Amino acid sequence: MAFKNALKMIISKFGLMWVILLYLLITGVLVVSLSLPFAVPLVRTFEEAGIGKLIAEFFTSFTSGGGVNAWFDKFYAVILAVKNSILTDKIAAFNTGALVFFVFIFAYRFILGLYEIPLVTVLEGAMSSDARIGFTGRYVSRIGKSCKFVLVKMIYTVLFDFVIFFALYRMFDLFSVPVLKFFAPFIIMAAVLVMLGIRYTLIAMWAPDVVLRERGIFKAFGFSVKCAFKHFGSVFSTFLFAWTLIIAVNMLVGLFTFGAGLILTVPLSLLFVNVLNMTVYYGKNGRRYYTDSATVVTPPIVEEEK
Repeated sequence: MAFKNALKMIISKFGLMWVILLYLLITGVLVVSLSLPFAVPLVRTFEEAGIGKLIAEFFTSFTSGGGVNAWFDKFYAVILAVKNSILTDKIAAFNTGALVFFVFIFAYRFILGLYEIPLVTVLEGAMSSDARIGFTGRYVSRIGKSCKFVLVKMIYTVLFDFVIFFALYRMFDLFSVPVLKFFAPFIIMAAVLVMLGIRYTLIAMWAPDVVLRERGIFKAFGFSVKCAFKHFGSVFSTFLFAWTLIIAVNMLVGLFTFGAGLILTVPLSLLFVNVLNMTVYYGKNGRRYYTDSATVVTPPIVEEEK
């Protein structure tokens, strides 16, 4: 039900996708500016190591008809080349570390994450009372809470993403096992979907609870985890299916439009995840909400968690 209603809301709130796209563009400019001192020498090092050619071969494999295993073989070759280049070049290692930790883990996550609280506030007004609330005004008025929320949320997301990265890094060793090589793509993608499902299940109701009940950030996190475990089967299934759809759509659109279509599907995916968080929150706490100006959803009445 939450998934179906989220899809309905995406249609009625499609205009918010353009707001997120603009925000992503601004964020992208800032992140690229911060990245240049580390990225330029790193790209030069990778180019000298022939990694650019390997990446080109990887993308060519999508249209060569080699199949999924060929794609993963090419991707694995890129990973190995990058790994060897970093391990053998101290300058590349330094630039990689600085780029990953300073730019992508801290600067990018922090700047990008500031959109979530104002977006949830806009969605709350639309779902609770069919009100139209401006994103920019809420972004400015809630910037303090957004900063605190993002800094705390980064503790969870960085740790969880490190676990995901480490697990995937180890699973790529499956390609070196002859018996498991042909099953490796399936195993890796299944693991990615399961880990993403768990990651988003536990924090699905975090931002909504901060906005709707003005609860403290740590208490809201505890509430989200508690409520997620109480309804784990349905919430996890929802996000497992959602991320399967998101990854499939973005890969297909990116492939058949040579990346151009991602300009639309990436912000739409971010909007969909946030709308899904809200429909899950409203549904699991028995709150009525609008999916559009003419439709009100009335979930079964439940005793709201404290």
